[in-house]
Amino acid sequence: MTEPRHQIVDSQGLAIHYLEWGEPFGTLLVLVHGFLDQAHSWKFFAAELEKRARQPVRIIAPDCRGHGDSDWVGAGGYYHFPDYLFDLDCVIQSLGVKQFHLIGHSMGGTIAFLYSGSFPERIDNLVLIEGVGPAGMDFSDAPPRMKNWITEVRERGRRHFREYTNIAAGAGQLQQTNPRLTPEQALDLARAGMKQNDKGKWIWKFDPLHRTAAPQPFYTAQAVEFFRRIQCPVLIVDGSESRQTRRTDKQERYDAIANQRRIAIDHAGHMVHQDNPVKLAEAVLAFLGV
Repeated sequence: MTEPRHQIVDSQGLAIHYLEWGEPFGTLLVLVHGFLDQAHSWKFFAAELEKRARQPVRIIAPDCRGHGDSDWVGAGGYYHFPDYLFDLDCVIQSLGVKQFHLIGHSMGGTIAFLYSGSFPERIDNLVLIEGVGPAGMDFSDAPPRMKNWITEVRERGRRHFREYTNIAAGAGQLQQTNPRLTPEQALDLARAGMKQNDKGKWIWKFDPLHRTAAPQPFYTAQAVEFFRRIQCPVLIVDGSESRQTRRTDKQERYDAIANQRRIAIDHAGHMVHQDNPVKLAEAVLAFLGV
C-alpha cells in the first residue's frame, strides 16, 4: 500500500492530525477510530480498501483529540463527544467536500452516527463497526457518575501513565488485549502509538485523562433521535466473536434507522478492522458500491 500522508488541521487552537491514503481526487472515505486508539489502527484495513476498490479512493483517518498525534486539551479541559464532532467537522471543512462516506469503529462509530444525525445531507453512506454507542444509562445514573468523575480527575488526572521499558513491551500488551494480532501487527501499532517520556520510559500517546470516567451518562433515548435523522443507508458491522455482538440493548437503536442492514464478520472480535481487514473491506466496498 502507499505510505500515508500526514496532515494537520486547526480546531480552535488544537492541532488535529490525520492520515491520508490513496488518490487525492478519489471517492472520499473518512474513518474514525475508537477509544484509546489511533488513526494508524486503520492501516491494514486501508491497505485492503486501496487494493480491492474498483475505483480510486481517498481515505482520511483523523486522530481524535487526545489520541495519536493530535493535541491534548489544555489545563482544565476535558473530552466530550461534541468536541470530537467539532474536530471531525474541522477536518471535513478543510477538505472542501460536500458529501462523503463515513466509517466509524466503536467510539468512532458513536462520533460517526452523531455527526450523521447532525448533518444528514452530507453523508452518502454510513458504516458503524461495533459502533452503535455504549450501553444506555438512566437519569438516576447521572449524580453518582458526576461525583465519580470529579473524584477520579482530582485523584488520578493525567498522572495515570502505564510505563514500559521498550516498544516491544507495549506490543506485548496489545497482543494480550487482542490475541488475534500478529507480533508484526502489534509491533507496528505500538511504534505508531507510543512515545518516550522524560524518564526514557515508553508510554501510550493518548491523554491519560481518558482513563477517568466521563461525567455525562449515555442516554439511549437521546441517541435514538440522532439515528432517526440519518437519511443515508447504514451498514452495521459486528465481529462474530465480539462480546458487543451479544448485547441485547441495541434493538431500539436499530429500529430508529430508516435504511440499515447488519452483518457479522467471521474470525473477528471487537477490533474487526485489525482482525479480518480483508473480509471487512470486501463487505464495506460492496455496500458503498466503490
